[in-house]
Amino acid sequence: MLALAFSGGKDSMACLHLLREQLDFAIFVDTGFTYPETHAMVDYAASLIKTVHVVLSDRSGQNLAQGIPADVVPVEWTAMGQSMTCPKSVTVQSSISCCYENLALPLLKKAKELGVTHLAYGQRREEAHRGTARHGDCVDGIIRLHPVENWTTPQVFEYLATKMTIPAHFALTHSSLDCYDCTAFAKTSQDRIDWTKAQYPDYDHAYQIRANALHHALQEAR
Repeated sequence: MLALAFSGGKDSMACLHLLREQLDFAIFVDTGFTYPETHAMVDYAASLIKTVHVVLSDRSGQNLAQGIPADVVPVEWTAMGQSMTCPKSVTVQSSISCCYENLALPLLKKAKELGVTHLAYGQRREEAHRGTARHGDCVDGIIRLHPVENWTTPQVFEYLATKMTIPAHFALTHSSLDCYDCTAFAKTSQDRIDWTKAQYPDYDHAYQIRANALHHALQEAR
């Protein structure tokens, strides 16, 4: 059984079009903080293939327990660190743990529940943030497929242009737009932050509150 890990971004969209005739279904994880543009891509995907399974993750609860995500984590500000020292004004967790628990893990659990044997991802070698699995690897009993693994960004756009009208937000580095208040991936998120400020002031306000809290925690931990 072949499924697509669909994020709504440009790379998973390219995979959707490439594998459209072969897919049994796609799986999308909704964090509860997803942008409207991504929801629109999920609706678009549902118009192309028979089924898109939407999985709701408890990002609010996970962040409440484990903290806001950061690229640099002061250990005493983590949930475990505070249990060993003293309570802090803000709790911080690594970006890896946040993405894994709120996106990757719910998706994998759903894939197993549905009996998926092959799971396609839009991961590319060109990306700075990518997993260790490669095309054809077996991870926890499921074969990983990376149809666009060796594609460049221009190649992705060239292909998509033959299949659809490319949404403006696909020009953003993180085009999947999982969480509007994400405080991680600082090196590659400035275009998303600026775009959010212009398009969604309320989302930007929520982001700024968390970003300021993280900044103060990092300053205090120095």
